[in-house]
Amino acid sequence: MNHRILGLTVRNFRTLTDTKLPLGPLTVMVGPNASGKSNVLHALEFLGDVSRKGIEPALEERGGFDVLAFRGGRKPVSRITVGIEGIWSDCATEEAPDRYELSVSRTRLPEGSRERYSVYRGERFTQHPAEGAETSVELTSGSLTVSSALEADGEGGSVNVGRMASALHQERLLPLAEDSPSAVAVGAVRRHLSEIRVFDPDVRKARQPWGISESGRYLESDASNLADFLRGLKEDGGDAWELLLEDVRTVVPQIRDIHLVTPPDFVSYRTAVELEEEGLRGRTRLTDASWGTVRILCMLAIFHDPNPPLLTCIEEIDHGIHPHALSLLAGRLREASTRSQFLVTTHSPVFVNELEPEEFVVCERRRSGASLIPARRPEDTRRVIEKSEYEPMGDLWYSGALGGGL
Repeated sequence: MNHRILGLTVRNFRTLTDTKLPLGPLTVMVGPNASGKSNVLHALEFLGDVSRKGIEPALEERGGFDVLAFRGGRKPVSRITVGIEGIWSDCATEEAPDRYELSVSRTRLPEGSRERYSVYRGERFTQHPAEGAETSVELTSGSLTVSSALEADGEGGSVNVGRMASALHQERLLPLAEDSPSAVAVGAVRRHLSEIRVFDPDVRKARQPWGISESGRYLESDASNLADFLRGLKEDGGDAWELLLEDVRTVVPQIRDIHLVTPPDFVSYRTAVELEEEGLRGRTRLTDASWGTVRILCMLAIFHDPNPPLLTCIEEIDHGIHPHALSLLAGRLREASTRSQFLVTTHSPVFVNELEPEEFVVCERRRSGASLIPARRPEDTRRVIEKSEYEPMGDLWYSGALGGGL
């Protein structure tokens, strides 16, 4: 099955007061600073943390309800909602997608109570595990209710649960057999959300040697295990390593080869990266390579990942990368998006020139403090392009013709 996320819905999460964002194989957001682009990525990251850690830890790591809730308007908001729709059960389609929605609500307690507020969650899964059958799992207040007419799901019914319990996080919370159709569908969305990667390379960490382990099969969100990931890519024996080398030589012509070695000042189970460069004796350790060289190596590595998650988010994909390299980067990104979805942000007109209108999302910020995402429909973008006699889309955006300017 081609599992994928079709769209994201967010209400009152930071500046995202009412955002409904369709997600295709490749979605690129543009717009001024503070327009809400990063908040879209953070909303998805929040769902990922809920699936891995639970609702309360995910809230606490972000400073709690007050920090996450929209701070504009006359009155404080009392509910945050983040939801996705997509295809993860057997009979879901674009016309009848599966859905997951999480809401976190806060109510004021009566005077004299030990706490000022009570926080509780609402959670709902809707899936299509059989032809013509829609089932649901809903958590409200202190109960969980399964609604299903499928014999394989059993009788369903309601059970008592904690007010902050989450079926997205707790596998055994459902009163269903593990192999029942609805439980399998809930497990699929749990797994996909837990694997969402918000890729933001930390160049200092990526430069360092890294221990050889199974983690090398998956490039960490901060690229801290880059050396081990590259080792795994090379040892796999597939085409990915040679294609990566070819791309690196194209965008950094001085580099002849990439070597993976055990550094002399470390024990044998660590891997370090060394670059063989044109005209230089010896090799350049990655710890001594330029910031931009390391970052572009991280980006190319993520595009050649042979085992990507369902969705990878990348903040400011063009940051620190020469404009002439962005065309190749965009091409590799589009190729990678045939294997998994990508949601990225950029401030580069050069990069936007490589996109199609359906991949391009304009973000703006209203005077009220709320984000407007998307601020323009793809058909409106196409009309502007046609009217301009097919000027490059990045140039049109930079000129202000497509919105999303200062």
